[in-house]
Amino acid sequence: MRFLVRNLHVFVFAFFSLLAAIVVSGDPQQAVKVVRPLVEDAVELKNLAHGAYTEVRQVSWRKAADEAVSLYVATMRMPTMLFERLAERLQEVEKKMSHQAKGDTLALAAESLQLRKVSFEPVGPSGGRNQFPGVARASAGPHL
Repeated sequence: MRFLVRNLHVFVFAFFSLLAAIVVSGDPQQAVKVVRPLVEDAVELKNLAHGAYTEVRQVSWRKAADEAVSLYVATMRMPTMLFERLAERLQEVEKKMSHQAKGDTLALAAESLQLRKVSFEPVGPSGGRNQFPGVARASAGPHL
């Protein structure tokens, strides 16, 4: 069993070769029609590959290396610039929060003051009249 597994690639190659021989011997004209476009495409691919190899040979590797180094430097600096911008933004937010905190402190102090409603009704111990005419009496009322 180990022999079959180790030499499986040989058996697969032999099977496809035998299958191709049977197809060609059955209808040679049809085989030529099927294979002709593949051969023409292969020639075109060979010409394109030759042009690509020529272009690769003409590449200036010094310029490519310089571009790679500049790209590497830019990517290494980018997080630094990002953190610098983040630090600036955090300082702006901290200033804004400190200003708001000062304003909130004043607002809390203003809320803690009790506002009283002032009425000008004459009310007093002597028959519902105020002892001191023209002086208003402060009464505790709801907070405004």
